Amino acid sequence: MNMTFHLTDACNMACTYCFQTRSPHWMSEETAQKAVDLSVGSDSGSTGICFFGGEPLLLKGTVINTVNYCRTISRQNGHRFVFKLVTNGTLLDEDFMQFADDKKIGLAISHDGLMQDDCRIFPDGCGSSGLLEGKIMLLLSHQPDAIVMCTVHPASVSKFADSVEWLFAKGFRKIYTTPAVGEKALWTDESLQLLDEQYGRISRLYIEWTVRGERFSLPAFDTKIEAHIMGEEYRHRTCRFGQKQVSIAPDGSIYPCVQFVGEQEYLMGDVFSGFSDKKKEYVITQGKREPVICTACAVRTRCKYNCCCRNKQMTGQIDQVSPFTCAHEQMLIRYADEAANALFRRRDMSFIKKQYENRLRAAEWESL
Repeated sequence: MNMTFHLTDACNMACTYCFQTRSPHWMSEETAQKAVDLSVGSDSGSTGICFFGGEPLLLKGTVINTVNYCRTISRQNGHRFVFKLVTNGTLLDEDFMQFADDKKIGLAISHDGLMQDDCRIFPDGCGSSGLLEGKIMLLLSHQPDAIVMCTVHPASVSKFADSVEWLFAKGFRKIYTTPAVGEKALWTDESLQLLDEQYGRISRLYIEWTVRGERFSLPAFDTKIEAHIMGEEYRHRTCRFGQKQVSIAPDGSIYPCVQFVGEQEYLMGDVFSGFSDKKKEYVITQGKREPVICTACAVRTRCKYNCCCRNKQMTGQIDQVSPFTCAHEQMLIRYADEAANALFRRRDMSFIKKQYENRLRAAEWESL
């Protein structure tokens, strides 16, 4: 079982594109431990826990005590835990990094590269890039494979490719990129054209880094290439609403995904009394509804049209896809294919091994 712990809605930053509503909700240690107990009782043998917010390090003590609680359980019965934490990075320090190293907590930092001060600001309007220079060095000195999560807002899109290159130069080799969406991110025809140009530049960077023999992960492109290789099988491995991972609200309520915390229609139970089978079945059934407009689309098996979170955020409905999603997915597929075709024509062995041999081996392992 995989769980996202929404430790708090509070944050020490005021990012202009953030979709969350700030409120004084905090997860107690008792609630966190009840969530852990529920996962252990599922008999899956392993639990993935992602600490999320707001800013989860505002509750650093809860993170530490919850991880220690899990480790005690693991020593007692062998249950396996995998930990992740998503942070804005501002509260990272040496002590916590040493704890994360010791307990094997994988960290992901949200940083928009050269676009950072455009949107990722503090409540007083000041930018955060200066403070985070030292935090990046600290993070990568402890976890060279740490993930960086880069969000591009339409107002900053002209700096997108330069930002990806900047993050790479800083030492990040797992660079997750995503467009800001929702009411706070208005994508016009002009900004979409700029985004198209930026993906073209990122496609060329992808080729350049691969040819140089760099080991890196750029999931925006990698997943599109994987989708081509895996075909229909890949589509069924994407959004498994209410099945793949659940979100635990600060009060212990259980929801199917991050965008649905607080939506009573999608409440699946709570960590104190467990899942409601009836509600869980309802949520899973709802998640399987697909946009009618997508059923005959040629790129259906490679598109995130079935991401319930994205659809909910953009259209208000989990089974309606937005025009932006269509335009963005087609754009991304085109430039991922340009990079893949160029590298395949070169018979670049690092590309072939990464995208074919490793993925097919992983698929074979999953089938055992």
